[in-house]
Amino acid sequence: MSDWPDQLPGLNIKLALSQLGGKKSLYLKLLTMFQGSHAQDVERLISVANAQDWTAVHEVNHALKGVTGNLAASELYDLCVAVDQKMKSDDHDIQAELDAMPTAMTTLLSGIEQALTLSPD
Repeated sequence: MSDWPDQLPGLNIKLALSQLGGKKSLYLKLLTMFQGSHAQDVERLISVANAQDWTAVHEVNHALKGVTGNLAASELYDLCVAVDQKMKSDDHDIQAELDAMPTAMTTLLSGIEQALTLSPD
């Protein structure tokens, strides 16, 4: 399958490929890496937020924001940006964002599963 969809659940594939110079095999590699290394990040973020460890919240969120930005995982990325903006202004009222993140992550992981069935050619 040489024609890829522009989007899958949680993923803006067209944007991601434009950021990666059209390198589909690299995108698939990054998605696989995300699946293996970051699938639990939302749970970690919620856990450290519940413990009010704001330094850890910043660190986990910052990493998740970076990787979701690179993957063009727009819904989860936007939530991370919102948390980041609040943390930078010392606003710890991030419950609404945290509440939305598990669904965004589930959607993203579903989209990754679908993307990994695409041919890199």
